[in-house]
Amino acid sequence: MAGTGRHAVHRTVVLVDVERFSAPGRTLRHQLGTRAGLYEVVGQALAAAGVPWDACHHEDRGDGLFVLVPPEYPKAPLVEVLPEALARAVRGHNATSPGVAGVRLRLAVHAVEVAFDEHGVTSSSLTAAFRLVDAPPLKKALADSPGVLAMIVSRVVFDEVVRHCATLDPATFRPVQAAAKEFREPAWIALPDHPFPPDPAVLDRQSVDSATPDPASGGQAVPSASATGDAGVTGVSGSRAVTITGGVRGSGAGITIGAATGDHFTLGAPPPPPVPEQPHNPR
Repeated sequence: MAGTGRHAVHRTVVLVDVERFSAPGRTLRHQLGTRAGLYEVVGQALAAAGVPWDACHHEDRGDGLFVLVPPEYPKAPLVEVLPEALARAVRGHNATSPGVAGVRLRLAVHAVEVAFDEHGVTSSSLTAAFRLVDAPPLKKALADSPGVLAMIVSRVVFDEVVRHCATLDPATFRPVQAAAKEFREPAWIALPDHPFPPDPAVLDRQSVDSATPDPASGGQAVPSASATGDAGVTGVSGSRAVTITGGVRGSGAGITIGAATGDHFTLGAPPPPPVPEQPHNPR
């Protein structure tokens, strides 16, 4: 893009991927129709959010596409307006398309720094957006939903945008760990056209860094104890909870907390049992 040189610039990335694009029932004719419909519905949804298609950089990904929205367009409509508009447009497309040409979509929204060159665009944060849209919890959320759209937003988008939205209920999002290849980051999932029931408790957690996906809950996160580097650790909940707000350091097999109170848990392996005393040899 002209004027950016080799310097990274800020963009909001909207990444859309078609569920089961290469399913056996989709012939080439169906795939071409699906791709044409994808561009149409994404363009409609962006317009509803106040973002002109021509103002954005976009690239094709075969079974999906990504759009880089310039910073002069606010992020809030991209999570408040665009997802519902996209779901409506998809339902309209499906109503006039053969069954196998119908689509369901995964949507990722992330705030990124990217660098442009003569071949396109690149950055590690853009790669993270692709990992988000491929995250197993997002795929499962869409597979389990009767709707046509599942959305995942990065932690920065949730914390800086979703939490402060006036027309979007952040309690309908669910925290997950998005893990794909070398990528592992906290993120938040929503189902715009078939929302999760509001759960204000999910907003009490300041961060989902220590959350791990629970397969039994469809990829939703559950708290877990962890201790990595200087990060704080929250290990248990309830009236006798223990929270470490500073770094955990030291040596040995493990650290036991709360032993004096009778309520305790151990970070790391517990110490080995004492060696039994050997009988006295009279010689």
